[in-house]
Amino acid sequence: MGEKQFKGKVAIVTGGAKGLGKAMVMALADRGASVVVADVDEAAANQVVKDITDKEGSAIFIPCDLTKETDVEEMVKKAAATFSKIDVLVNNAGIGKVAPLWETPTEVWDMTMAINLRGSYLCIKYVIPYMIQQKSGRVINISSAVGRQAQPLMGAYAISKAGQIAMTVALAKEVAALGIRVNAVCPGPVETPWWNDNRQALSAALGVPEKEVTNWFTQNKQAIKESLTPEDIAGVVCWLASEETRMMTGQIIGIDGGHDFPTY
Repeated sequence: MGEKQFKGKVAIVTGGAKGLGKAMVMALADRGASVVVADVDEAAANQVVKDITDKEGSAIFIPCDLTKETDVEEMVKKAAATFSKIDVLVNNAGIGKVAPLWETPTEVWDMTMAINLRGSYLCIKYVIPYMIQQKSGRVINISSAVGRQAQPLMGAYAISKAGQIAMTVALAKEVAALGIRVNAVCPGPVETPWWNDNRQALSAALGVPEKEVTNWFTQNKQAIKESLTPEDIAGVVCWLASEETRMMTGQIIGIDGGHDFPTY
């Protein structure tokens, strides 16, 4: 493992089994943190844990369906019981479906809000008391570039992510005097499983081949014409979890290659 700047620290990462979450888990563990992988994908999560423990890192998988409050409560209790503390919460788990807002099925809307927004709230609800007791902690919400400015066909997703931004600012002001820092990260387009679920719809809307969808956003939406990677996001998450950012709270940080927002 690498430099142990987070030795003795405990981090929970929701949706930590794949995509951005996996990169965050690996980066935090590589820097010495004990990491809780909270996810519904048991096979993928166990593989992440094995990858970390094989390198003498510390990680556990705790199954957690963010739509179920009892799951979240139990996950947080198990994390605290295992490691005796919780220093970092990364609200990363999220879903999104590409569709015009008025054609978004109600059940898709409800599930998007349940995981992206309510799920983040529930994790905060059960983690913050531990951080208050410790008089320290970091909450990092993974929002999105479209949470800062909504885009066509991503209405429900964008609204949920905008809600995370409001949650970040409100909570940051509430817990600042208690030693807890709360910030949000807004990634641009990163090649993750999310795109696989929406590639066909975006391909039709943009008029480009499915394999070119992510690159279309890179070339047409970014000032820096290079693809973002999960590791780009994970590095900033680790920075926000560090003491270097002790005077930062309520901040909304875009990691998006200089994203532009013309309509398409």
